[in-house]
Amino acid sequence: MDFEFTAEQNEFRKQIARFVAERVTPQAERYDQSGEFPREILEELGELGYLGIKYPEQYGGVGLDQPHLYHTIFCEELARGSLGIAAGIAMHTSTATYGVNKWGTEELKQKYLVPALQGKMIAAFGLTEPNAGSDAAAIRTRAQRDGDHYVLNGTKIFTTNGTVADFITIAARTTPGKGFKGISLFLLDTKTPGFSVGRKLEKFTIHCSDTAELVLDNVRIPSEYLLGEEDMGLINIAQSLVDDRVMTAGLAIGVAKAAYAGALKYAQEREQFGKTISTFQAVRFRLVDMLARLKTAELYSYYAAWKADRGEKIIQEAAMAKLVASEAANYICRQALSIFGGYGLMMEYPAQRFLRDSFFPLVGGGTSDIMKVVISKEMGI
Repeated sequence: MDFEFTAEQNEFRKQIARFVAERVTPQAERYDQSGEFPREILEELGELGYLGIKYPEQYGGVGLDQPHLYHTIFCEELARGSLGIAAGIAMHTSTATYGVNKWGTEELKQKYLVPALQGKMIAAFGLTEPNAGSDAAAIRTRAQRDGDHYVLNGTKIFTTNGTVADFITIAARTTPGKGFKGISLFLLDTKTPGFSVGRKLEKFTIHCSDTAELVLDNVRIPSEYLLGEEDMGLINIAQSLVDDRVMTAGLAIGVAKAAYAGALKYAQEREQFGKTISTFQAVRFRLVDMLARLKTAELYSYYAAWKADRGEKIIQEAAMAKLVASEAANYICRQALSIFGGYGLMMEYPAQRFLRDSFFPLVGGGTSDIMKVVISKEMGI
């Protein structure tokens, strides 16, 4: 196995890192304070072709041979500038648009996927409900066939990009009593009558990643907006949900790297008792522990992405990548704040934002406990 990135991948990282340094990092605090979705950054990324990393060239994608590796690099570098900005954009480039590309008609792809990859439309993915979080098979949103339409009724919650989305890949039950096998996926244009945003949800983490409650009240969706076969929605989308765990691991690594780099720099500059605090054993040991966990998370996450690009089954690897990376990121960000001391609590320093944002990967896309459930099943126990 080759543990080195290729020259092309390193150049890709340099290019996106340059964009992040110029356009994301300088605006990270402003977006965090305002809670706005970073629409202008999404549009710029679309113009530069970054939103199509996982998609074919015919729809404005890049057509890469190793899309999972490149997408993980993309997510990591964006999150290094701002995990809040990265989270909404990463959802847009993954599950939110996956179903349209995989099962949408040519008309749907031209109308929604192409402008989404250009950054001219924003996409969301609606799965979670007030009573169906980790237990996705328990969703109650109904989709009933009515001639050449489906009529949807229900409520979604914790929907990333929900208040700003132009279209949503939404899951609804088409056959009661069949669990995963009774759920279908639909493309919902948010201008459709009967659709509304119940409320924008305020969070203590990733402020500028828009999160919403959605209400569907007799929303009529044309039958051709069904994505894939009826009753096969969650089964079909399962691979994308697994891939998103690697994406979340990439986001976690990004914020962890930012926190580690900031703490290291501060420790080398901050003086106490006539010497820099990096000379104190307690601080040095913290930094060593942070680096060790960061490197472990990197190795496992990119291993999972590498396996995904080889077309291998990665249910266990993806869950472990997310578990290891998210737990490591939260630890690293906590240690970074402790190195900053009192300044770490001040809003003018990013240490507090890194720590707040590091709680998102612990929950988003499945909690650590759910990842352990997935891993234990793959272990056969």
